[in-house]
Amino acid sequence: MRKCMIFLLWLMASSLMAQSKVYDKLILMDGTMLEGRIMVQHPGKDLVFFQEEKQTVYPMEDILAIEHVQRAVDDHSGIDDVIETRGGKVYKGQIIKQLLGKSVYLKEDHGVVQIVKNEEITCQKKEKLNQEQSLFEQAPFLDVVITPEKRCQGIIVLQDYGSEEQAGFLCVEDSCGQQQKVEVAAITEIQRIPNANYAPVIAFVVGDDEVFFNRNLVRTSKYTNGKNASFKIRCETLQAPVVSFSLGTPLVIEVQDVPDYQQGVLVRATLQDFGKKEALVFSYQDLLISPVKPVVTTTVRQTLRREYLVTPGYYVFFIPRGKKVYVCEVK
Repeated sequence: MRKCMIFLLWLMASSLMAQSKVYDKLILMDGTMLEGRIMVQHPGKDLVFFQEEKQTVYPMEDILAIEHVQRAVDDHSGIDDVIETRGGKVYKGQIIKQLLGKSVYLKEDHGVVQIVKNEEITCQKKEKLNQEQSLFEQAPFLDVVITPEKRCQGIIVLQDYGSEEQAGFLCVEDSCGQQQKVEVAAITEIQRIPNANYAPVIAFVVGDDEVFFNRNLVRTSKYTNGKNASFKIRCETLQAPVVSFSLGTPLVIEVQDVPDYQQGVLVRATLQDFGKKEALVFSYQDLLISPVKPVVTTTVRQTLRREYLVTPGYYVFFIPRGKKVYVCEVK
């Protein structure tokens, strides 16, 4: 039972929404649901819950379950939970619910919810979601683990559930990356306090059929087919965003990570005179022989980010399926 209670607090800081006042939901034995935030836990005894500007103590035997607010779809930072079972299975995602004394509900990144019985769990870990940030920048709260002999402040990155031969323990990592091991049986209190270093990152989310050049939404350009399998875009109808150019700054195109846009090709278009009118011209040969090569990454929220090192001029992003054309001018 004590191990179950420690596990309860260990997962508190996961699956949180950065700007919401509601972080946790308590479901009591009588069916009452309370929304707020868990502040303190005395393992095996009670917890202190903050709701509507007041603190209330709830005995553990009065609590049926605890739910945690999930990350928003555009959160680009946070903490992932990793559960390892005695049968060798590993589940990674966000713990969204714990049915006290019975099971844990973990929502994996692809949306499937795994229900893991408490007795099946051998250990649980925490991992940072955004690899470009530190662990502490992604945790809205810090854990303060208190025993009669010491006080450890940081983030609980590991809980080992122990065995008949070995007692269960926690590992608390501080801001310097040092870890302290604390036996579960020695813990008298665990606090959760606001983290001053918390710096949530909100991912840039691209909508259906949207294309952004350096965060400028670009509409498709109309074109006509010319000679020698070329495309001609009349300048008087062109609505192309101007991207400021500086040495070493890439042209960044962001689209949804779907097959159509994965096949997109960037080429440089030439400005040509056609009588008294000008037009941008590019050809199938340009698309095949001289495309600009990108550095491609995909964000955790499935935005395809393509970075191109370019020089000033007009550029066309061509989508083969549907033959869609998007244009920008780099200056």
